[in-house]
Amino acid sequence: MTLSRIALAACLALAGSAGARAQTVTDGSDAAVGAAAAKAVLVLLGSRIRDPEARVANLRVGRAGALCGTVDVRNRMGDHAGPRRFVADPAEGFFGRLPEGPELRSPGSPADFQAMQRARALFEANCTAG
Repeated sequence: MTLSRIALAACLALAGSAGARAQTVTDGSDAAVGAAAAKAVLVLLGSRIRDPEARVANLRVGRAGALCGTVDVRNRMGDHAGPRRFVADPAEGFFGRLPEGPELRSPGSPADFQAMQRARALFEANCTAG
């Protein structure tokens, strides 16, 4: 195979994979919050989570303009790990998934712990019933 054919094959592979991989709202709940709000969530998600195939669902507007929902990202094995709740505050540029037990027991840094605590507090204040 010549160098130009290898380069062409690589370009085609990259072009094909770029269109197939995108963070998406999978259940149509983006219609309930509006296209602009859904796009804001996806942009914030993309800046915080490396998985280009993240699946967002259950989008809704919480109190004080926060956006709430679930996101399902892939684990290290490449499988989707299951939906986890999140809260986003587009005005503040904040996106946080609710932490799970192991994350809380051994955060990567004090800043990581503070971000987890902020996500929990924001979710509780804006996304829970009552």
